[in-house]
Amino acid sequence: MAAAATALAPNATNGESPKLVKKIGANSTATTQTVFGCPHIKNLLQQARTQAVDGYTKVITSLQKEGNLSDRIHKSGAAPTTSARGTFLCLQCPYVSNVREKHHKSHGFSVDSSTGFIYCIECKDFVYDTTFEEVRTASSTRKRKLSATLPDTDRRLVSANSAATPCAATGLRGLYNMGQTCFMSVVLQSLIHNPFLRTYYLSEGHRANDCEREACTSCALDAIFDDFFAQEKHEGYGAVHMLQGCWKGGGSLAGYSQQDAHEFLGFILNSLHEAITEDDEKMKKSKNGKDCTCVIHQTFGGQLRSTVTCLTCRTTNVTFDPFMDLSLDVKGAGPVPKKKKLNAANGAQAKDVAPMDLSECLERYTSAETLSSDSYHCRKCNASSEAKKRLSLSRLPPVVPIHLKRFSHSKANSQSSKDALSQTHTPDAKYLLSSVVVHKGKIDNGHYISYARQNREWFRFDDSMVVRVEEKEVLCAEAYMLFYVIEEI
Repeated sequence: MAAAATALAPNATNGESPKLVKKIGANSTATTQTVFGCPHIKNLLQQARTQAVDGYTKVITSLQKEGNLSDRIHKSGAAPTTSARGTFLCLQCPYVSNVREKHHKSHGFSVDSSTGFIYCIECKDFVYDTTFEEVRTASSTRKRKLSATLPDTDRRLVSANSAATPCAATGLRGLYNMGQTCFMSVVLQSLIHNPFLRTYYLSEGHRANDCEREACTSCALDAIFDDFFAQEKHEGYGAVHMLQGCWKGGGSLAGYSQQDAHEFLGFILNSLHEAITEDDEKMKKSKNGKDCTCVIHQTFGGQLRSTVTCLTCRTTNVTFDPFMDLSLDVKGAGPVPKKKKLNAANGAQAKDVAPMDLSECLERYTSAETLSSDSYHCRKCNASSEAKKRLSLSRLPPVVPIHLKRFSHSKANSQSSKDALSQTHTPDAKYLLSSVVVHKGKIDNGHYISYARQNREWFRFDDSMVVRVEEKEVLCAEAYMLFYVIEEI
């Protein structure tokens, strides 16, 4: 987030609600200072201050006029089009659009018609600048509320909990390998690039200064967000405090042996939940995750519906269970579809396993299975009997981690299956692939790397090394875990 030292800035996701920008350092003294919203705003004001301020004043005045339609109508092709979500007005010309993209190579700023906030196209974020904020909040009569001027008490609160954030502080940093800790690094990268956790920690959701928990993993994650998004650094980060917290509370995680990234995800989510709810009596009552309002369960908590039908009396029992991630088997089993049989007949060896995509894995996960009489007792029949069991996804969370069971265990070694996977959507909500964890080698001595999407670009994280890659590389990788984020809530 690009922001001045004493200001609230709008959320980069929807531009509607402001958030506090994280303060650097626990004991730093907050002082009121005038800084530019971002380097691009600075260049604009230095080169054409009068024109920029006049242009912004005209935009704000236009938005406040009765009967103004520029907040709903924009040009699409040769004809005007109505937008239900508001528009973006160019700061440097009369152009109106429904997207935040450049229409001219030298015009890099647009104004959100619903809030009046300025969006920097180069920074890909809303920016706060005192020069323009004075214009936005100057008028006392408004057609709509463009965020009222902050009272002095709120300004002091913002000043005490915010700091100037460089545009280059985007969270694109690697994590040093401190002795086979790549399993921890890849999971942390997925959390760092999780928009819900990022908003929570950068808006003082967890106050490390007030936390008395020893070796707190939530404090450690809070420090990581501080360093990644509040400071312009590009070298790797040593997550020493996080490692200490994991060693103290993780039991088998202590030491320098290779661990399983999926098991670590389960541990860290539970550890963060425990730390966040420790001092909240209301949340303590929901420690099992049911109806818990902590950010962890609100982000990752979903619900499974289990339906068991007795094949003797046809009685159906329905239960609901919470889940934080889904474990799907990716090994090709059962009959191969006809079109894949044809492919096999045209050159593939019979022993080859047909590749599966994610939708097929989900179909298998939710398909009916038969329970033997040895494993099911019907209460109505008061006897053991066969039954049909089917799982379904009753409620999906905003973020869905999917663990792909690639490894088969044997006494000799552990092998990884090489089934292909592709992206998919649920019929009711669209989810976007946000992060991918890849395991190379055998389960006991391999190496983890990860990919994360930022805006429309993908980056590969290999310990402390960060490299921009093409989407094709990500989709062709042998994923071990996938993190899907809902597009709209």
